[in-house]
Amino acid sequence: MKRIIVLSIITLFAFQTASFAQTEKINLAGRHTIFFESGFKTNSRTTVISNPAGVEAKTGFIGSLSYGYWFDDEWALTFSAGVFGAEATIKYNGVQANAIIPILFGVRYYPDRLALGSVGRFYAGLALGQYLGSASRTKLLFTTETVNESVFGGQASIGVDLFVVSWFKFGPKISYHVIGDFSEIIGTKKNLSGAGFSIDFGFVL
Repeated sequence: MKRIIVLSIITLFAFQTASFAQTEKINLAGRHTIFFESGFKTNSRTTVISNPAGVEAKTGFIGSLSYGYWFDDEWALTFSAGVFGAEATIKYNGVQANAIIPILFGVRYYPDRLALGSVGRFYAGLALGQYLGSASRTKLLFTTETVNESVFGGQASIGVDLFVVSWFKFGPKISYHVIGDFSEIIGTKKNLSGAGFSIDFGFVL
């Protein structure tokens, strides 16, 4: 809850700044963008647990590096690669580390009727692709096992791009990831589907 409040305050500040920083109409067709996403899953938390069996650390962080191209003033193609949570467990019989890397292709729709004048644009997005899982386990006698697994999934999102200046955008995004079941690398939890809240910020070319 505290993280949501902090990110909401930052977003409101950026919205107010953008409303005074730009007066010309935003033309998106034919432009490119490179942007970063940083946030967290809403149904998770960052924890470190220590007990007689070992130490377990988990994080709900989500982040990505993305590229977008507006082939029309209302439509953009996107490609992203990032990280979707991570987990490390150290026990008396070995070490295990898990990470999920989503690689997604998608499209975003920026309806003109919902435009915020010269300040920004609301959008709805859909991206599909593979969620690549990787786990490295150290067992007894110093043997190491690496497991790689891939499942199909997708992300539906809504958000807003606020143009502080013509070449820089910033804004919040709410998304929901629908992911298939992993069979090996997650441990007791086979499915990581869930909602996320993040902030996108990047450069427009």
